[in-house]
Amino acid sequence: MDHEGMILRPILTLFILTGLLVIASCNPNVKTEHSHKTNSTKGHANQIQIGTPTAIRTIDQKYGGVLTLANRGDPPAGFDPLRTSSIALHHVGGALFGPSNLVRRCRQDFYKICPNLAEKWLVDQSNTKWTFSIRKDAYWHDGTQVTAEDIKFWFDMAYYGVSISNQFRPPAYFKSELGGIENISILDTHRIQFELIDRNPYFLDIIANPRFKIAHAKHLTLEHMNKGNLSVSPIEMGLVGLGPFKLNQYNKGSLIRLDRWEKYWEQSDTGNLPYLNRIDYVIMPDPFSMDVAFRTGKLDGGARGQAHYLTSERKSGYLKDLPDEVFFSETDGGNFRLAFNILKEGPWQDQNVRRAIALWIDKKAAIDSVLGGFGWTTPDLSPPNIVMPIGRSNLINWPKFDRDPLDIKRSRARQLLEDSGNNEGFSMGHLCRSINTVPCEYLQSQLEGLGIDLQLNIVEEGQWNKARGSIEYDSQQGRLTPSPIPEGTESVYGRYSKNPDAYAKHEDQELDRMYRLLRDALLPDRRAEIWRSIEKYLYVDKTYVIPIAESINVIPYRTYVKNLSIPPEDTHSYTDFTEVWIETSNK
Repeated sequence: MDHEGMILRPILTLFILTGLLVIASCNPNVKTEHSHKTNSTKGHANQIQIGTPTAIRTIDQKYGGVLTLANRGDPPAGFDPLRTSSIALHHVGGALFGPSNLVRRCRQDFYKICPNLAEKWLVDQSNTKWTFSIRKDAYWHDGTQVTAEDIKFWFDMAYYGVSISNQFRPPAYFKSELGGIENISILDTHRIQFELIDRNPYFLDIIANPRFKIAHAKHLTLEHMNKGNLSVSPIEMGLVGLGPFKLNQYNKGSLIRLDRWEKYWEQSDTGNLPYLNRIDYVIMPDPFSMDVAFRTGKLDGGARGQAHYLTSERKSGYLKDLPDEVFFSETDGGNFRLAFNILKEGPWQDQNVRRAIALWIDKKAAIDSVLGGFGWTTPDLSPPNIVMPIGRSNLINWPKFDRDPLDIKRSRARQLLEDSGNNEGFSMGHLCRSINTVPCEYLQSQLEGLGIDLQLNIVEEGQWNKARGSIEYDSQQGRLTPSPIPEGTESVYGRYSKNPDAYAKHEDQELDRMYRLLRDALLPDRRAEIWRSIEKYLYVDKTYVIPIAESINVIPYRTYVKNLSIPPEDTHSYTDFTEVWIETSNK
């Protein structure tokens, strides 16, 4: 896997000098240019495509066919992207809600920004006022035209929450990732304006995050809310989305069936998109059943979040038994990590204790034990696919940490624990998702040798966001999904003191200050300098978060599945099936 070649060349200064910037091209570059070296293929390719053009210019595409995929579980929270980051929603959400952000990352060059629901936009010289023109050919699955009212309603829900009749629906779990929004105004039916608290030249990168999909139609959602149901979810409204596929059938625990949406706005050179007639998601939480179904041809592709299913042994078996019938998408899956809540009283409030835990954990062993053999350790702190304000090749000279052999690190860990007065050990709670307890169990077994009793609090997927949003846990496990910009890590690391959305919780004004410096910095070298300081502060000086290993998400597909596009920086994103087609003669 190539982790070099992610290059950022600033042109922002030029934009600022021009005053009011108007962006209206089909492939706009708002603030920076990125290039990424990939193994892109076209036509009859049977390999994953990263950076697929919006309009595919081959002659091989075929309309029709049914794509059958595994889904590792029922999407929680009523299929609501505002309330869950579950991988169980990623496959389905990509087709149902589709590329419905205001702007998106270009298929042709994933590190550029392209129009989406917004056809064009304006930004003032201060980078605080952004105006978007909404396309007029986008329709909800009930045939209702999308307007600026829908966009404002969704962002209001996500950022401010909703108050009706003395009831309150809290904002989305990812609120902090949207930055600081002062006001959202409707200018006319298809124009909306965002006023930011502070200048943010990276606002487009932020709202292009796949999480920020417009997934709640105002006319349907308000109808339920006005009847007292402020917690209404998409499933209660019939899953009316904006994506290339609409809901046909949902049988909980077994099947989610989506049909082609005939009024979807995107087009290729050969006609309207999408190409597929239907996608069937077979709910299969059991790895053995998934394996058998794929081998026997009942599945065309696997599910997201494969660490519990597609082990290196299974992959080798597929290559041996199905050498000409299978290919794999292999993309970075994020950083397996442990995060502390130091707002909760306990020994882990001592930095020496946190540092001891970081030194003690055998990170290399986690690759096989937790990640199914798909992953690597790195002395770099940033996940390798985070697009830094410099090229990845420049990370050769990036600061390295914890390079000593494990026995030396563990000796230091015992000394730090003794220095803290906790050499006799202690108990620490650990918040864990029920859908995959292996990482938590690994951490539990590791820390036992240090005299720490890690008590697992296993919660169902639907309760995860509520649980992590509290300050009642001691620590929690999860993955830091790569972000195109360093600011995308804010919710995980806990930027903004006492941030309820953060995995790591603390009250640290210095970290807040450094993140503000990062947001204000425009020059790549300066941003790189600040990010180095933030990482050292987070992982070493304070050890709020412990990065353990980088995962690789590996998903098998049959070779007749063509033109699949997975974002290289975020496989926890919503898979885009708009331009996927099937070579039916080989199916």
